[in-house]
Amino acid sequence: MSYQCFLIMQVLHMKFQTHKDSIDKAVRRIDAIIPHRDMGTMLSNLLVAVEAKQVSITASDMETTARITVPVEDGKPGEFIVPAKQFQEYVGSLVSKDLIVEVETDEAAEEGAAAFRVNLRGTSDASARYVMPGNSAKHFPTLNRLSDAKLFSVSSAIIEEMIRKTQYAISQEDNRYIYNGICFQGNGDQLTLVGTDGRRLAAITRKLGAAINLPAGTDVVVHAKAIREMQKLIDVADEVMIGVEQRDLFVRVGDAQLSSRLLEGKFPDYKRVLPQDIAVQIEMGRDKLIEALQQIRPVTEPPSNQCRMVLEDKKMHISGQSSGQGSRAEIAIEVDYTGEKLEIGFNITYLIDILKALTCPRVRLGMNDSNKPLVVQDVDDPDFIALVMPMKI
Repeated sequence: MSYQCFLIMQVLHMKFQTHKDSIDKAVRRIDAIIPHRDMGTMLSNLLVAVEAKQVSITASDMETTARITVPVEDGKPGEFIVPAKQFQEYVGSLVSKDLIVEVETDEAAEEGAAAFRVNLRGTSDASARYVMPGNSAKHFPTLNRLSDAKLFSVSSAIIEEMIRKTQYAISQEDNRYIYNGICFQGNGDQLTLVGTDGRRLAAITRKLGAAINLPAGTDVVVHAKAIREMQKLIDVADEVMIGVEQRDLFVRVGDAQLSSRLLEGKFPDYKRVLPQDIAVQIEMGRDKLIEALQQIRPVTEPPSNQCRMVLEDKKMHISGQSSGQGSRAEIAIEVDYTGEKLEIGFNITYLIDILKALTCPRVRLGMNDSNKPLVVQDVDDPDFIALVMPMKI
């Protein structure tokens, strides 16, 4: 009698079979979104949904939501949420090429208890069988889809380059909220990305060849977390679709979708701080300059990491010191400069970050005086510029 009741109470809610590695990779691509500090809450779960011969895996922290879609060989439509950490560990532990997930509805479950029983197993005899709780996806954040007409296309290579050359300038301080992301600006068919924390700035522009659908007169500032998630998605396809509706960013890349709430506030007018004229410009090898700076950085003191750069008599002198330890280091590089002595103080780590984000063989450093920013440019790319604000020597 009890066995018959058990059969009645356990009803197949959904089922799918697919490649284990596909699910494992999908979860790993979006697991950083999950707010692990809130374990046990709804947001510590993944939303798993089957429809039209595909299964989608969704993660969200309310501000940023991402979904990866994977084809299935056999499936019964339905959806549920499941603890993300357990699901990822169990899937990764299976010794089987294929994965079968069966979800049963527990009609006898008490209020507040798990509504589903999730059975997870491989297709080989050597695979374990896992049973874990699941719940209704009713209150899990949804990911809306923006129509193609509101999206613009950019190649993955271009957007990857633009993000790489600006994201190091994003502020890490919570009290400067609008600086916690990258500003996207569109002008005709030109896309510009700008990052700044008030102490350094990086801006890059690329011509895409087609109109860019970004709201006119609105600061589209994408949070650093969403930027990191974009980077994890864009390497799987040649094209990225981007759009904005109201205060949300939408990104579509191959089998992946992402939405993120934009940062609110007025992003600073970066063009106001760009120097109109540069008195001194020095061209030099990027690798050679990085090598010199990295030798000086160990003696500088965080968080300012202040160093001094002096131009004089065809030499660039770079020095740093630690007042607490009494240490000092200096290096001289031959450069094509014969003007008056010129010196500037700045955070050495900021300059290293800029140089490492570039791939060009040669860079151009620009200076006016000790009170003006140090300008960094790619010799072969007039549409990129970075600034490091001066420090009092």
